[in-house]
Amino acid sequence: MNISSIGNVFSGAQKAAKANEAKENQNFSNILNDAIDSMEETEAASNAASEALLTGESDDIHTALIASQKAEIAVSYAVQIRNKMIEAYNDIMNMQV
Repeated sequence: MNISSIGNVFSGAQKAAKANEAKENQNFSNILNDAIDSMEETEAASNAASEALLTGESDDIHTALIASQKAEIAVSYAVQIRNKMIEAYNDIMNMQV
């Protein structure tokens, strides 16, 4: 009787638990910084695709337009998050103590 396969399942479950624990230990500022970094990467990719199209290195306009739309959506999403955060801050500041 071979029980080594049970040990593999158990070690996989331990790895998954550690990954979930690492996610839970992230604070809000780290999550926000990661989102901002992702938005900046999206904008950089859009700029690179546009530059390649304008300089003639690429003739694929679809890729440039898709990258541009992704960057626009990312910025719009970031602005909406900022607005919600300011609104929540103002709500907290206006609370009666």
